[in-house]
Amino acid sequence: MGATRAVQPRPFGLGWWVVLVTLGGLLSLFAPAFGFLLAERLGTPPWLTYPTVALAGAVMGLVLGAAQAGALSGTAVAVPRAGWTLVTSAGAMVAWAVGMLPVTLEQLGEPLNLASRRVLAALLAGAVVLVIAVPALQWLLLRRVVRKAWLWIPLTVVAAATGLGIAWVARQVMDPATADGALTGSLAMAAVLALAFALVTGVGLRWLAGSPRRTD
Repeated sequence: MGATRAVQPRPFGLGWWVVLVTLGGLLSLFAPAFGFLLAERLGTPPWLTYPTVALAGAVMGLVLGAAQAGALSGTAVAVPRAGWTLVTSAGAMVAWAVGMLPVTLEQLGEPLNLASRRVLAALLAGAVVLVIAVPALQWLLLRRVVRKAWLWIPLTVVAAATGLGIAWVARQVMDPATADGALTGSLAMAAVLALAFALVTGVGLRWLAGSPRRTD
């Protein structure tokens, strides 16, 4: 029998990344939205709403991570699907838990003392954790397949900020006066956010993919 020919990985596909990550990002946003809606409908106390939304954040990360790993599968910079999905889920849960903490404490009658330097320092540290939790954990896996993988962290932060900014502008042109207008505006904002995030991260990842660690 002849030697089995090794299957060569395909190049990173920007278009495929944008399609999958946009869809995954859009679908993932429904998880925390559903968590908030469920807590509101059930009238759960803040101490119960907090873990509910944090767990919904984990589901959000699970969906987004699976979409990203799927887009990278079979390429020269493929990451472990299960590992990438799990770390994305864990990072998203941490981010939502940190982000929800100040509001939850206020609802529990323990508002943060913004006059305290320690509280301000803690808020600053929490803000840093919130924005880098997901990409920092993803970096642990991405560094194994591309050089300069640390750039994924600021790239993801910029992508999220860009998406939020564009989505906010898009929201301003929607008519929120009616229920249909509010729903349309929310869906449009989510779609624009997901698309902008996918485009920015995709362009950056395409550049990073030009320096893979794998040479075989």
